[in-house]
Amino acid sequence: MNQAQNRAGAGVIGWMCGYVPEEIILAAGLESVRIRGAVPSLKQADSYLFPNFCPYVKNVFDSGLRGEYGNLSGIIFTNSCDAMRRLRDLWDSHVKTPFSFMLEVPRNRDEDAVTYFSEQLAALQTQLENFIGAKISRDSLQESIRVMNEQRALMAQLLERQKAKTAALEGSELLAFCLEAMTSPKEAFTKKLEKILAQSPSVNSGLNQQPRVLVVGSVMDRLDLLEKVEAAGASVVAFDTCAGLRHWSGLVQEGENAVHSLARRYLLKPPCPRMPGFERRIEQIIQFVRDYSVDGVIYSAVKFCDYGLFEAPVIEAELRNQHVPFMMIENDYVFGDMGRIGVRLEAFVEMMKGDVD
Repeated sequence: MNQAQNRAGAGVIGWMCGYVPEEIILAAGLESVRIRGAVPSLKQADSYLFPNFCPYVKNVFDSGLRGEYGNLSGIIFTNSCDAMRRLRDLWDSHVKTPFSFMLEVPRNRDEDAVTYFSEQLAALQTQLENFIGAKISRDSLQESIRVMNEQRALMAQLLERQKAKTAALEGSELLAFCLEAMTSPKEAFTKKLEKILAQSPSVNSGLNQQPRVLVVGSVMDRLDLLEKVEAAGASVVAFDTCAGLRHWSGLVQEGENAVHSLARRYLLKPPCPRMPGFERRIEQIIQFVRDYSVDGVIYSAVKFCDYGLFEAPVIEAELRNQHVPFMMIENDYVFGDMGRIGVRLEAFVEMMKGDVD
């Protein structure tokens, strides 16, 4: 069996940005997997990249150099930031998966941008067709849209349960579940999700007395932060991150022009820090605070992430105007300084408990 195939014989395409439509990958008969940094510390990436470079990108590159992604048939990059653009250059030179593609994602969110993005998705579809040596049929694309819509609708039900007085899942459990969803075969995971939703949510009355926390930020692929918040006596009820609320928001409209519908859903879903417009992001976060009855917000940003570091002070100012406690945490992606962060978290939780009492 070719190294680029999984056990089922289908190729595996990796992606790192939530603006990559998994539906096109699935319609090509390929497996879609979100790439996470796979190593606890760096060994080789620092030889290629500056020290003040995105630690997530460095971890992914270091993992690739060390053969951690040997099962990948290819990878889809986006122009999300300069670090990601440089990763594509290095990846093609030094890791060399059989397929790679740079997806251009516009920053505007108007009708012209949707049209432009649909053209980029059509180019991605063409390149995948060239790679697999077959056309992606309209029926297969519509079926993949149905599969992903079904999973998103079920995830929306699970996230809705987090709004209850006692959240259905601890934040660390929910994050682990979201990460599994993005790295597992879709239909198999959907069946697992259906079984979980068929069960009545367990009730832990002790959680009723704990402050409710919303975590906001960009990439967060590890459970360390949420587990530490929980250990300090708070409950993470939701997170607006690359794996969280905005990733699962909204369905793709099923109809004739599937590619255009994909472009509309992905581009117009709740924006990440990379997209312009602080006002929209602030409105979105305040709405999450209200919907999930949040007592405090933690902003988690990887070091040297300009998008996160630019927007965090603006969000903090608005939340403080709303009398919502706020805490900013810079991290190295693997949370290597969790001891120091833990002390700050304990103080933040104690402050919230005083407000709650």
